[in-house]
Amino acid sequence: MADILIISHSSKIAEGTKALVEQMAKDVTIHASGGVDGEIGTNIDQISEMLGSTGDDTICFYDIGSSLMNLEMAVEMYDGPHSVHISKAPLVEGSFLAGVESSVGTGTEDILEKLDEMKK
Repeated sequence: MADILIISHSSKIAEGTKALVEQMAKDVTIHASGGVDGEIGTNIDQISEMLGSTGDDTICFYDIGSSLMNLEMAVEMYDGPHSVHISKAPLVEGSFLAGVESSVGTGTEDILEKLDEMKK
């Protein structure tokens, strides 16, 4: 089962998306990072910490600009045993699809293919 990592500039978007996915995918581990000190922004240290606590595979979603940059840097620094995938699918729709598919036992590679289809 793949874990989901949600990165947003807004804590409300990150936590709201996490809550939405958790309602439909109760057994999936979902991490969310958003905002910095009550303002907008992303935090590479928090992203790195969450990557260190993920399961076998992690599928990551982001919203805009520097959230991708910080996510990519965190993944580059990650030296753990798990596979980390960054999806370019829309944050809410992509994380929802990934969470539901993971909860019904769909493999990570199949989930990634479905996420790629969302971009077309």
